[in-house]
Amino acid sequence: MKVTNFFFLLYILLVTSLSACSRQGKSFVPALPGYHTADKQVIVLDKELLEISGMYYLSDTRIAAINDEEGKVFLINSTTGDYTVSKFGRKRDYEDVVMIGDYYYVLESNGNIHRVPVGTPNTEEEFEFPRDKKIEFETLYYDPNLQKLVLMSKEQRETKKGVITYTFSLDSLQFSDNILYEIRRKEIHAHLKDNNAEFKPSAAAIHPITHKLFIIASVGKAMLQTTLDGKIEGAWQLNPDQFPQPEGITFAPNGDMFISNEGVNGKATILRFFYRPGK
Repeated sequence: MKVTNFFFLLYILLVTSLSACSRQGKSFVPALPGYHTADKQVIVLDKELLEISGMYYLSDTRIAAINDEEGKVFLINSTTGDYTVSKFGRKRDYEDVVMIGDYYYVLESNGNIHRVPVGTPNTEEEFEFPRDKKIEFETLYYDPNLQKLVLMSKEQRETKKGVITYTFSLDSLQFSDNILYEIRRKEIHAHLKDNNAEFKPSAAAIHPITHKLFIIASVGKAMLQTTLDGKIEGAWQLNPDQFPQPEGITFAPNGDMFISNEGVNGKATILRFFYRPGK
């Protein structure tokens, strides 16, 4: 009975925290160092990007993005939201995108990766994830130290420990046989201070200045900061009023953070948080 009361109290505290977050207009609870809610910019996206599911900041200040179902790369102006479109493939369940060199790499939910030449429409190579389909992916990011793409699980039955990752080599164009690292569920619970918290990663990106990995979860409305080998260093709740369905994250070279939301009973958005270290 005492254990039940303890978890009920934790649940009440979590709900209270999220409610206070919404009432006060805060984006992150606790406050995210270097970023301030008052500095954010909201970019409303066209209906063609209603199901934006992944994005990557390009060197020319545009953002490459994809949506859930169409084989298209959208190049979005990071200030205005204006965009152009390039088709590469047929309808699939696309989840994330990065651009390295002359190629976009697009992740499917089953782990398959599509390599799409920049500037060449209707062209792609597909690399099939070799393991059985017990893993669902929504997250792809590039680790410059490894010089590899990293795939992060949303749901998986490989282990009972939590989030697992695999790599894809840009040299050999091969997937790793072994797990790169794991983020244990109990460690996520400890940092979020809730033993019942859900955290199913929907996107991740490496901060260009601090070199920390930021992982967001639409299911769970939370964000983690970790080392590049998955050790958790910080955790934040996301304001559900501002992040109804956070599905993408990317950074500008100066540290400005962009988080995209699929449209939920409304329009899709990208929220830009300006990096102000030391303030």
